[in-house]
Amino acid sequence: MTQDAVIKDEEIAAQAAACVVRLRADDVTIADIDAATAWLDQDPAHRRAFDEAEGLWAASDVLDDRSDIQPAPVIDLSAHRERRKGPGRRWMVAVPAMAAAFVAAIFLGPMLQTAPTVIYSTAPGETRTVTLDDGSRLQINGGSTLSVKMERGRRLVHMDQAEATFDVAHDAGRPFLIDVGESQVRVVGTAFNIRRSADDTQVAVLRGVVEVSDLKQPARRVRLTVGQSVQRDDADDRMTVAPVDVRTAAAWTQGRRAYDDRPLREIAADLSRAFATPVTVAPNAANLRFSGTLVLDDEAAVIGRLERFLPIKATRGPQGVRLERR
Repeated sequence: MTQDAVIKDEEIAAQAAACVVRLRADDVTIADIDAATAWLDQDPAHRRAFDEAEGLWAASDVLDDRSDIQPAPVIDLSAHRERRKGPGRRWMVAVPAMAAAFVAAIFLGPMLQTAPTVIYSTAPGETRTVTLDDGSRLQINGGSTLSVKMERGRRLVHMDQAEATFDVAHDAGRPFLIDVGESQVRVVGTAFNIRRSADDTQVAVLRGVVEVSDLKQPARRVRLTVGQSVQRDDADDRMTVAPVDVRTAAAWTQGRRAYDDRPLREIAADLSRAFATPVTVAPNAANLRFSGTLVLDDEAAVIGRLERFLPIKATRGPQGVRLERR
C-alpha cells in the first residue's frame, strides 16, 4: 500500500469515527443524519470504515461503566486499523492500538451503552396498544411481531409480517426509524400506518410528514405528507405514491377495513390478522378485485359478505378457511 493510500485510509477512519459519535449524540439532528447518509453513499470504503467504528464501540459494552469520566468527542481508529495491515508494522503499533481502543471504550462506554431490544407480538385476532418510554403510541394489529430499541440518539423499530399504527412523540434530536421489508421509514413526530405483508409494504400518513427510503440505497426515497401513501411491491421494487383517505387508512383500529380495488389475497391476509382462524386463497381467486368496507365483527359474517360480492366460495377445514373461485 502506498503512503498516499495509507493516509487516505486513515482519513476515512477518522471521518467514520466522527460520524458514529455524531449519530450517537443526544442532540443529533436530521441534518446530521442526512450528511452521514451522503458520506456513506460516496464510497464503499466509507461504509466499511463506519461498520468497523461501530464494531469497536460495541465492544466497549464489556468494560465497566465509568460515569465519572466525560466522554471524548472522537475515537482515533488509526492504530486499531494498522494492526491488520501485516506483520511489518503490526508490532510497532500494537501497544498504542490497544491503549487507544481501551481508552476509547472507557470514555465512550457510558454514552454508547447498548439499549435493550423489546419484542412485541400479537396472535391472530388480538390487538395491542403499547406506549413507549418517549410517549410514542403503537397500536399493533393481530398476527404481528415487531421489535423496538430506544437508543439515546435514535429510536429503532423493526417490522416483518406485521401491521401497526404509530403516533410518534416529537423529538427533533432523536429520529424514529422503522426498518420494514427493504425500506426504512424515518420521522421525528407524526402519525402513520404501516402494513407489511409477504408481498409488499404500505405506508399511509395520518398526520405530519414521513420519509420512506431504500435500506440499501438511502438516496432513493420519497417524502409523504398527510393524506398520502406509498406502496412498495417486492416483485418489481417500485415505490408508488398515491392519495389515501386518512379516515380509513387505519380503520382496522376501529374494527373495519376499507378497500379500493384491492386483490382478494390482500383481503385474506388482513382477515388472517383480524381473526384467529387463518384465511387462504386459491390461485384462481387470488387476483379477484374488491372495493368496499368490511365490518370486522365476526369472521363467518365477513366471509359470507365476500361470497355475496365476489364469485367465490369458502371451504372450512382443519387448516382454516380457503377461498376459491366459483
